[in-house]
Amino acid sequence: MAQALQMHWSVGKGRSSGFTLVELMIVVVIVGVLAMLAVVGYRKLVQSAHVSEATSMVNNIRVAQEAYHAETQQYADISTDLTAFYPRSTPAYGIQTAWGAACTNCKSNMDWRQLPLHVDGTVLFGYATVAGPATTSAPVMPTGANNCNFTYGGSSSPDWYMVEARADLDGDSSTFTTVCATSWTQQIFVVNDGM
Repeated sequence: MAQALQMHWSVGKGRSSGFTLVELMIVVVIVGVLAMLAVVGYRKLVQSAHVSEATSMVNNIRVAQEAYHAETQQYADISTDLTAFYPRSTPAYGIQTAWGAACTNCKSNMDWRQLPLHVDGTVLFGYATVAGPATTSAPVMPTGANNCNFTYGGSSSPDWYMVEARADLDGDSSTFTTVCATSWTQQIFVVNDGM
């Protein structure tokens, strides 16, 4: 019996404790995949927050345009065109700019301060708004920069305005995230969300 116990003891002792190299490699691969998914998720969350800034600002500009129209019977035609952005004339990757400075690319006698907008802090997107009376037709949206495509209501439409926000969220300087709205539709359009 002593021999049987001794033999049983040596069989159980033959396996050493610890991990094999293959087991460690599998764990490292799993941790790497999880880390990659976490980084991608975080980037999407940050980009979504930036798009939320633009969506909120475009909506605020729409409300301000309606308030301006109620007071003056016309919409504020501030930007020279829908590519004349404020507060930064060209969207740049990751650069935030304070709101409230003088507008260098606005139409003469017009300024963003004429709209009743309240902006806290800095903004990442550039903003443009153009407007006109019912007797004029809306301009064609600029091409080549991933803009929204609107169908204008036609010459029988009332006074109109268009708002566009643009930013380079991915840093490639060729694909821009664009947020657009008009007076003839209640929708806010987002092109290249999170790009």
